[in-house]
Amino acid sequence: MARLHSLLLVACLLTSAMARGAAPAGGQAAPTAERGQAIYAARCAACHGERMEGIEDAPPLIGARFDSHWRGRPAALLDKIRRSMPQDDPGSLSPAEAEVIVAAILEANPAPAGR
Repeated sequence: MARLHSLLLVACLLTSAMARGAAPAGGQAAPTAERGQAIYAARCAACHGERMEGIEDAPPLIGARFDSHWRGRPAALLDKIRRSMPQDDPGSLSPAEAEVIVAAILEANPAPAGR
């Protein structure tokens, strides 16, 4: 049930981001995962790593540590990113940017086999 809730929330987030104009300057909406990865690279990778592996004090956004804390809690993850990221400029991400970043993070963390 938690997995279904997570999938429905992500679908709503993606739809919302696209509806609010999460489109590149060219005017056509890029696939959400690609847009999220591009924003992640520009705003998150310096601290969390190019592959979301975590650097120094910034935690990884993939793997067992991430999964144990955030699995089934995409709304909480979105809230944390909206309120406190990036750490050097908290709250500076637009809602659409935060949503597509969460979509990219969730895409990088597929559900383990058997879930």
